[in-house]
Amino acid sequence: MSEIDDALDAVVAAIGGERRPGQHEMAHAVASTLQGDRHALIQAGTGTGKSLGYLIPAAMQAIARDQAVIVATATLALQRQLIEKDLPLMVEALADALARPVTFAVLKGRNNYVCLQKLHGAVPEDESDALFSTPRSSLGEQVVAVRAWAEQTETGDRDEYDDEIDPRVWRTLSVGRRECIGEAKCPYGEECFTAKRRALANEADIVITNHALLAIDALENIPVLPEHSAVIIDEGHELVDRATGSLTTELTGAMIERAIGRARRLVDEPTLVQLQDALDAYDDAMREAALELKGPTRLRSIPQALTLALTLIRDSGHQVLTVLNANKDDKDPDSLATLQQARAAVEEVHDTAGSMLVAGDHDVVWLDPGENRAPSLRCAPLSIGGLLRESLFSHASVVLTSATLTVVGGFDALIASLGLTDGDVNVLDVGSPFDHARQGILYVARELPAPDRDGVPMEALDTLAELIEAAGGRTLALFSSWRGVERAAEYLRVRLATETYPLLVQKRGDAVGTLVKAFAQTPATTLLGTVSLWQGVDVPGESCICVVIDRIPFPRPDDPLIAARQQAVDEAGGSGFRAVSVPRAGLLLAQGVGRLIRGANDRGVVAVLDSRLATAGYSRELRASLPPFWFTTDKATVTAALERLNAGYRAEA
Repeated sequence: MSEIDDALDAVVAAIGGERRPGQHEMAHAVASTLQGDRHALIQAGTGTGKSLGYLIPAAMQAIARDQAVIVATATLALQRQLIEKDLPLMVEALADALARPVTFAVLKGRNNYVCLQKLHGAVPEDESDALFSTPRSSLGEQVVAVRAWAEQTETGDRDEYDDEIDPRVWRTLSVGRRECIGEAKCPYGEECFTAKRRALANEADIVITNHALLAIDALENIPVLPEHSAVIIDEGHELVDRATGSLTTELTGAMIERAIGRARRLVDEPTLVQLQDALDAYDDAMREAALELKGPTRLRSIPQALTLALTLIRDSGHQVLTVLNANKDDKDPDSLATLQQARAAVEEVHDTAGSMLVAGDHDVVWLDPGENRAPSLRCAPLSIGGLLRESLFSHASVVLTSATLTVVGGFDALIASLGLTDGDVNVLDVGSPFDHARQGILYVARELPAPDRDGVPMEALDTLAELIEAAGGRTLALFSSWRGVERAAEYLRVRLATETYPLLVQKRGDAVGTLVKAFAQTPATTLLGTVSLWQGVDVPGESCICVVIDRIPFPRPDDPLIAARQQAVDEAGGSGFRAVSVPRAGLLLAQGVGRLIRGANDRGVVAVLDSRLATAGYSRELRASLPPFWFTTDKATVTAALERLNAGYRAEA
């Protein structure tokens, strides 16, 4: 196995790095797994260099077997890092060491790319009316800008557009898997961005994709990925949730309306009226069922009126599809595209209604009353462990890796959620090269009242303000809800001298990258945000010396799927809270805590404003899931440490 060490040393030397024992230990474990030694779960703490720890053995395995290795990530940021930085560096450094150059490609779902047929053809009326009727609005301006980009892009990749794109705008330029008429029938088939990406991926040694596409390929048995000998899943702590999301179905009145709108000119009136009547019945049944609900609620049995409405949607949808399929031999590409989009919209509501009618004990169906929006019906599997075991782990060697995989210092919770047993996997924690006990403090505000349904108590917001002042700004404050962000922002704007300590406040729909860049560039700034900032934020150095977490991020008690999973454990004689909620909270808490120490020279404080992390029976379990910071509940010690750090950075400025 010395060739693994030699290759890793060569790449690290080429980028001016230092040898890291944990990285070598990880690379050997990955190589062993790819050669068929069971599956592997590898926790590699921040600073290990885990990307190269798996990319190098993956490249060597792909060339040796002449078969691709799939690498799946959860976030766009990591995907970009692999494609734009790590892989090009590795390929160049190993050019003389391997039998031939390593090739790589990125592959995403079809709806991530511009559809040339849609770009150059007619936009369906149900999408165009709202977008083009007010061209001077911000939405209309975005339509013009995005279409101008789409005319010039060489890749068609949505993620290469340098700003957020409103989903309504993107729908006018993209198609889903069901909507595509196929390259053979499309006049732009030879230029198709998706087809080109797939062709590149089919020839590549390493294919970078995302968890969602991996789930479609494995769990839905739809072959969207090239043949491969192994799968490496980075950010593996996200796999179960991402896979569950890909299998969760939803049915809303708006979806049925869209199907009717798309089919209107292609289907006779009597057939279409049946689907319209089904929609009316569905709307009535949903309103009645949602009337007394205060939030998302599991339906142990679907009410009779709703069952009847779902049956009408399924049956009338089938009739519409029968008529649409009679026209499938039309040769005109634009007509075919219009037909295919109508068929896709009707198929979606038909299939979803049908699956909800046959949902059993292993499924969770729930109704979301919607508050300020229309109600919706959703369905998800109670557990996906069995599906993952049969559809993913039984077909290829799999490596899962992340900086955070363990809860209470062990892998048991993750192994169980994946449908595996101890005998199926090798587990490894290579630690971190950072000295967390010397570099950071974990402060739990034991003196504060525990959070309640109203959110963070006022005393906690006052502590947050004191920490920001002590740190001279330089604070990332993470909240478990938008309400928490908004309440903290209101309080801090009054409590702090914001000209001295500027605030950046995340809003719904904000581009995370832009916020983080602004935060990193102005050390005195404090950034307030929620879920999307708990992981993936990498701000080493003086701009982030204090990470504040408002509360232990337990799942919402009214989440029907989590509640159902907890209840299943309880009914089997276990503790659903300990088996489901504590592990989920521990992993997300570890991700948030991990925002602090990003480099060997970083110093700072993680402050958790939830006294339960010091007092509750499960507190030791959760703290055991975190890096080994020096632990204290004394606020004076913490503020003094932050003041010293801040003074040191100001003196260097």
